[in-house]
Amino acid sequence: MIIKKILNNNVIITENEKAQEIVAMGRGIAFKKRCGDDVPRTEIDKVYTLSNQEVFQRFEQLVQNLSMEYMEISSEIIEMAEQRLQKKLNDCVYISLTDHLHMAITRFREGVGIKNMMNWEIKRFYRNEYAIGETALVMLNQKFGLELPIDEAGFIALHIVDAQIDGDKPIADYITKLIQEITNIVRHTFAVEFDIESLPYYRFITHLKFFANRMFTERETVAEVDEEMEKLVQKKYAAAYRCVQKIDVFIQMKYKYQVSADEKFYLMIHIAKVTRKDKLTKS
Repeated sequence: MIIKKILNNNVIITENEKAQEIVAMGRGIAFKKRCGDDVPRTEIDKVYTLSNQEVFQRFEQLVQNLSMEYMEISSEIIEMAEQRLQKKLNDCVYISLTDHLHMAITRFREGVGIKNMMNWEIKRFYRNEYAIGETALVMLNQKFGLELPIDEAGFIALHIVDAQIDGDKPIADYITKLIQEITNIVRHTFAVEFDIESLPYYRFITHLKFFANRMFTERETVAEVDEEMEKLVQKKYAAAYRCVQKIDVFIQMKYKYQVSADEKFYLMIHIAKVTRKDKLTKS
């Protein structure tokens, strides 16, 4: 394969048989090489074919500043995830996950830990992706000789979740809009202003992101709620329950989407917590 550009000793830009630019990786494949030189295919360990030019350029910038071990483990995790999920992930995951792993390991080695406040929710709502995150955590610890915290499984899971979204859809705009609509319904129902610095508010917004993601990608939640527990919570948080009913009607009318019972249950709990008197100010 003819070298078009050398990114580092281990990564080059070349072309495939369709004359498409690809990223080729292999230990030392560009050592003492120049553009125009040939690299035997037997020396190439991994090839990345990134269809989006913007993603290709960002990937190119990333690999120039990272050691090969991060590229290798990221690629292994992505391949494992695609096999488990039986689907091709968005090309962007090669950038986001690789960059995240590099930063996570760097922080850990420097003694800086970041707590994943949504680890429980991620595990409950994205069981398959969380299981992938747990496997990835084992792979990382074995490769780098570390003991990364379980929080990292949740962070990795979110990258896998995001990578299943069609990059051509303006889904981020839809998600942002829906979050604004739901928070407005809650604010008007309870006549309150949120304490945006509070942990309940952070968890509420993060939960809404998950919910909106599932809604717009037509993913069904795998969480199940005990019927008796649901009735008890509805009675305890009656005001939050009525608010959820308003949200349910709004979503059905505007988006033609049926909110499941378990989705409404968890939304009710978050609304009850975020509207507690000690977590907001009356307007």
